Amino acid sequence: MIYIIILLSVLLAASIVWIVIQRRKIDTINTQWQNKLNDSEKDIKILSDNIDNEKNQLARAEKYIGELKNIAEGQKMKHVEMLKNLLAVQRIMFTSRGFIKSLFPDYFVLDVPNETAGGDFYKFAAQGDFVMAACGNCGVTGVNGLIKGILNIVFLSEILERTDLANTTAGHILDHLRGKYAHLAENNSAYRRDEDIPVNFTVCIINQKERTLSYAGAYGSMCLLRKSYPGTNRREVDVHEFRGDKMNFAVSFGRRKNYTTETIELEKDDRVYIKTDGFVNQRGGRTGNRFGDIYFRQMLMKHSSEPMTEQMHNFKDEFDRWRGNDTRANDILIIGLALKVKAVFKPAPEFEEDIDMDVDD
Repeated sequence: MIYIIILLSVLLAASIVWIVIQRRKIDTINTQWQNKLNDSEKDIKILSDNIDNEKNQLARAEKYIGELKNIAEGQKMKHVEMLKNLLAVQRIMFTSRGFIKSLFPDYFVLDVPNETAGGDFYKFAAQGDFVMAACGNCGVTGVNGLIKGILNIVFLSEILERTDLANTTAGHILDHLRGKYAHLAENNSAYRRDEDIPVNFTVCIINQKERTLSYAGAYGSMCLLRKSYPGTNRREVDVHEFRGDKMNFAVSFGRRKNYTTETIELEKDDRVYIKTDGFVNQRGGRTGNRFGDIYFRQMLMKHSSEPMTEQMHNFKDEFDRWRGNDTRANDILIIGLALKVKAVFKPAPEFEEDIDMDVDD
């Protein structure tokens, strides 16, 4: 009996020891898990704090972006307003269509800027029996081209105020225009004295009484389309191209030469086309080559019997078909004039409201 009691006592003691050991293990595990839980809670709190910081930074960034957007919208509106004002100034300074129509009842002006604004410009003037037609560009497009185009019209207007068309030539007008640029460069450190200013100018002066045309170009060409040849049996249509001088507006006085003037005797039904280089220098089509002067002359001959406005639309259609999906890269300006030489020349005032304005696009 005593052995049984001793055995039970030993088993009881062993059970108590095992339970204590297990309780300690459980306490250790609980402590470890509690520590891990505490660490996780700390990590969660840190992560939560980071998320809150990120949210605050995101909110500040969104606020900053909103402020920048408002500033950008404001600047955009200012630029749009400035562009509208510049375009309005350009429209005012361009010769009105009503005035051109009074000089040349059958004419067109195909003026298609590459961007919203372009650097191509044109100017018409009349004094008695003499009419001047000029066009050009300054080698840049967009707003910069627009501003430079307006500057050129101002220069031309100042020259015409002091010039008698009856006693000058187209070359002299180009010389005076180059002098304006030289004077501008001398007072502007942005220009070097030996710098060539890229230009493309064409000037024509038509003497209605003497039936002559004075032409000069600075990298600017003129095409004369002739249908009749008095005193001969010729009936075919010819296109004569005059290319002018390959001479930019050199700033240096020592490098200047006068621009050459060519005088052409006009015949009945002659047509004159002056243009900037944008149309023929366009690249596109299937080969990616230039539209080119040869193709342009062929186009003139193909549509030679059509009224000028109809020619303009056909020229644009042919160009669009040739270009295909290629993006236009240059400003385009072509002016076509059907010359009806008259003995008495009485143009309408230049400020007359535009009547029957042709569509440029």
